[in-house]
Amino acid sequence: MPDLRSVTVHVLGPLVGEMVADTCVRATALSLGKTADDLLPEDLPTLEANVRRLLGPIAPTSTIDSLIADIEGGAV
Repeated sequence: MPDLRSVTVHVLGPLVGEMVADTCVRATALSLGKTADDLLPEDLPTLEANVRRLLGPIAPTSTIDSLIADIEGGAV
């Protein structure tokens, strides 16, 4: 089963680049007192909030919703 970090980078990478996607994951982990490799499915609400904040200015809500669904589907 892929980890949350790799799923998120895979899903977001084509839109924002792998470096930005990874930075979003690391920022989420830091806000939870974890490392990016320690993120668990229970951390998805915090990751979702960060993804929405990152993509809100550049992507329509429907696109963001689809990306979040892809992340949730790949990480569970």
